[in-house]
Amino acid sequence: MTTMNGRGVDEIHGYAPLRPVAGAAAPDASPVVSGGVSQAALDAAQAFSDAHDGVALLVWSGGALRHEAYAPHLTQDSLFETFSMHKSALGLLYGAAIRDGAIASIDDPVGLYIAEWRDDPRGAIPLRHLLGMSSGLTIHSLDKGDPVALALMLGDRISETALSVQAQRPSGEVFDYYNVAAQVAGLALSRAVAAKGLGDAAAYLSKALWAPMGGADARLWVEREDGEPRFFAGLQARARDWLQLGRLVAGAGALDGRQVLPADWIAAITAENPLNPAYGLLVWRAAPVADGKRTYGPSTAYAAPHSAPFIADDLVYFDGFGGQRVYVSPSRDLVIVRIGRPRLDFDDAVLPNLIVEGLQ
Repeated sequence: MTTMNGRGVDEIHGYAPLRPVAGAAAPDASPVVSGGVSQAALDAAQAFSDAHDGVALLVWSGGALRHEAYAPHLTQDSLFETFSMHKSALGLLYGAAIRDGAIASIDDPVGLYIAEWRDDPRGAIPLRHLLGMSSGLTIHSLDKGDPVALALMLGDRISETALSVQAQRPSGEVFDYYNVAAQVAGLALSRAVAAKGLGDAAAYLSKALWAPMGGADARLWVEREDGEPRFFAGLQARARDWLQLGRLVAGAGALDGRQVLPADWIAAITAENPLNPAYGLLVWRAAPVADGKRTYGPSTAYAAPHSAPFIADDLVYFDGFGGQRVYVSPSRDLVIVRIGRPRLDFDDAVLPNLIVEGLQ
């Protein structure tokens, strides 16, 4: 049985089993360079993060790392569990799989890649609808103690459970954020790259994205020793590695003069979702919110606090449960990585607005 005896983002010894993701021979080691952001803005951002149980805060702006701070028991080499931020890494990896010919198009029906659904009506769901959270699959909620939801989160047959979930409505009709959609999309990618001879999910992540971007060794929390990763969570990595992923988004797939991912793929995943302007394809976007909160769809009771509009109207971001974030403003070459112990009162607007106001 899969275990999770660790206590969250920074105490991750209890997550098992794990599969290694090999990093670069020389991981990124950018120095912190003063300037670019006012010290008052950095101090205010750090104070806000600390007040909400933050454990890591990094700010990149104007071509340099301007701020890097960790809780006293952590360092830049510490690995973190940042929950659903893995979804956005999966979204980026899809661009590599399309480039490498493993996946022809995200408009392909998922049944082309998942044999169990090939002759099933669910096989007609386009990959685009899985990545855009409009799969139409029945939502099984942890909030209600649903045993299927528990099996999806903590079982050792997560992929089988995900593939057993039935359709509730036709895909492409309703935005409804759902871990199962990401799991099925991840399975499709994993099987596609394996069929192309590109290795399993961990090996492909390493070769196609992690090592080329200069990431350090990371880990994937898998359902069992011979199973698949949780594609909706469980990517354990350094804060600096999340910074590199954010820089890829800011740079339209380029990093330090190297085109790591196709520029048109970055444009595709950050474009407005027709069913939710606050979402693209496995990434979130700046968009108007109502009543000071951002919703995750009709099946999720929780809504993320959002006290003000984002000042940067081109902001896109990775969202992990309870305040794990990578905020990116491409026009400002701005990336903010924030990791903290889960807090349901974490306000999305505060950090990026403080830093944007402090840009020099």
